[in-house]
Amino acid sequence: MTLRVGALVFVLVAAAALPLVSARADDSATLKATTLLVGQQATLVLEVIAPAGALVELDPAHPGWDGVEVIRLTRQTETPQSDGQVLHRIEVVVAPFLPGERPFEPAVNIVAAGVVSPRTLPPVRWNVIATVPDGAPLELSPLAASGGIAGAESPWLRPGLALAALAAAAALFAAIARLAQWLRSRPPRAAAPAVELRPVADLGSAETLLDEDPVRAYRSLAVTVRGALGQRYAFPAHAMTTHELQRRMETFGVDRWQARLVTGLLEECDAVVYAGYRPAAERRRADLTMAREIVEAVG
Repeated sequence: MTLRVGALVFVLVAAAALPLVSARADDSATLKATTLLVGQQATLVLEVIAPAGALVELDPAHPGWDGVEVIRLTRQTETPQSDGQVLHRIEVVVAPFLPGERPFEPAVNIVAAGVVSPRTLPPVRWNVIATVPDGAPLELSPLAASGGIAGAESPWLRPGLALAALAAAAALFAAIARLAQWLRSRPPRAAAPAVELRPVADLGSAETLLDEDPVRAYRSLAVTVRGALGQRYAFPAHAMTTHELQRRMETFGVDRWQARLVTGLLEECDAVVYAGYRPAAERRRADLTMAREIVEAVG
């Protein structure tokens, strides 16, 4: 009697220790497509209720999948419930590989406190259509034998190509000879008219007017810098805008840094003379020093 009671207690304890494998009533499995071709992918939505803090994992090796391959997990969310449980919503892409109308049972593992409990979800049914007709052989058919193509290469093709290449070379040579003859027969280019250079103003007057009359001072700075550039590179700098002067300096090979300094100073002068800008005293002295450096550099 003692042995029977002990055996019964052992069975009850062992049964209690085994994890639950059946689906809960509030678990669900929903398939977004019920008719697919073999290998066609579809989204399967699983909803699993688990205790708080538990981890829900897919079990793609479970036999309940029955010919269904798990392709990838696309999304997994957790929503706390009012009874302290957590709703796990899992979206997974699957693909069938057994034709026919058949069900399968998705399976997951519930991991809580270091214990793994497998659980099968409600079965899902779909109709899988085979892509190979009934009775068709399951091996690849041999390729058809290659056949000849009518119209072989003409025996005159290669000599004709060679003659065409020689004719093209002769035409190119004749065109080059005509161009050279035309260049030699052109009249000589007339010399550019001399540029009237204006005298360079003195920076001393600009220095005396810098604090009293900044408009006249900066106008004097611009005139002095433009006059120095015109004498150095022989172009009418006084008749050009600031941007035209910058392009002309680049054409005459002026150093890029020096051209940038000249453009910045002349833009400063234009802002003072025409836009009403009044720089601070320190900035005026710095602009005067920059003008002196530019005049000395191009002098």
